Amino acid sequence: MAKRKNIKGLPNSLVQRYFSTLFWWDKAYMADWISNASREKKITSLEIDILNQTVSPTDLQLKPIIGHLPKLKETIDKTLESNGFQSKYITQAKFKITFKNNSYRLLYCVATLTDQDGENFESIEYCEQTHEDSFKVFNSTIIDKIKGLF
Repeated sequence: MAKRKNIKGLPNSLVQRYFSTLFWWDKAYMADWISNASREKKITSLEIDILNQTVSPTDLQLKPIIGHLPKLKETIDKTLESNGFQSKYITQAKFKITFKNNSYRLLYCVATLTDQDGENFESIEYCEQTHEDSFKVFNSTIIDKIKGLF
């Protein structure tokens, strides 16, 4: 018989996995991609929808940030199956990420999963530190270059 208590740790597992060294993309880890892209766009909070593979604000809907989300969906499905739940039992799975004190070197993430009965499962608030040196995510436009002159 499926028991909710058996999946209460799933949100924590998803955050730990997403920010682990296993989720490297091109030249950096997820914390680095999110931090650098957010800093460039002056975004202090974002939401990542794992099931729909979207990011809000859409300025951060980047392949490096969403590229590993199917693996997280697979983690959800396998965890549900191994605990006697159907794959559609979780209807929402989101990360809420914020930067505090104008620092883009540390990001804070909480994962929230919602089941088909409307029950929420929430992770603790994780603090992730960037690992790599800052790098440019977005190409500069001519307007950005002109603004930089003044």
